[in-house]
Amino acid sequence: MRKQKSIQSFFLPLLAILLITSCSEEFTEIEDRIRAQAEKNNSELSYVEIQKTAAYLLEWGRPDFYEEQINNFLESDKFTEYSENPILFIGSSSIRFWETLSQDMSPLPVLNRGFGGAHISHVNNHFNQIVYPYNPKGIVFFCGTNDIAALKTPKEVYKDFLIFYEKVQQQLPETKIFFIGIKPSVARAYLKDEEQEFNRKIAQLSNENNNITFIDVWGPMLTEDKPNASLFVEDGLHMNAKGYKIWTSLVKPILDNIFSEED
Repeated sequence: MRKQKSIQSFFLPLLAILLITSCSEEFTEIEDRIRAQAEKNNSELSYVEIQKTAAYLLEWGRPDFYEEQINNFLESDKFTEYSENPILFIGSSSIRFWETLSQDMSPLPVLNRGFGGAHISHVNNHFNQIVYPYNPKGIVFFCGTNDIAALKTPKEVYKDFLIFYEKVQQQLPETKIFFIGIKPSVARAYLKDEEQEFNRKIAQLSNENNNITFIDVWGPMLTEDKPNASLFVEDGLHMNAKGYKIWTSLVKPILDNIFSEED
């Protein structure tokens, strides 16, 4: 499974984290959410497992958790030429691993700034580093599934996206946003209800505003009303070439329709 950081990478400093946070209100709330999710899934977790998971989720949720990857982008920008006013693809690993993005979107000028297991709050935290400086004419955004997997509620995740949306409106008022909805995945089928609730919120926002378009990938990635396993790599979360082919078929025509007319 492709991850930038894992629970194991935090094992050594775990005791220190627990000593500092175990009495905090935030830590207690995360523990309660872990127990509730385990109960919903008919699974049992030991006290230690709950503590470890809560410590990891608390760490993962820090706005600067992906600071190193952002710095790598900034270093790369010093030596890499990219188109003026590109279409910026940003979000979590499903964007990051879109290795054929430039080819799939050709001849549209695109720039990939997907990173790690990003939450929307991480994108917000680094907005002035990896969004605003590129002055994109369009932003294709995919993020939110990790947030829900980290036990944030759909309402909380939507609130985080509204922060991003307002930043774009204020700092990049001419930029159009294209939100790729959370996809149905084999690995996170247990989060179906929460993911669909979040998608509905974004779809409603799109219906009420002209500068954001919701791209629904849910139905096309199902087979017999279940996530189509043939679209994913072994981990059941990240997509293979067949999955990206579906995304291309849904995203490219929308971008062509808008930006070809402008050109």
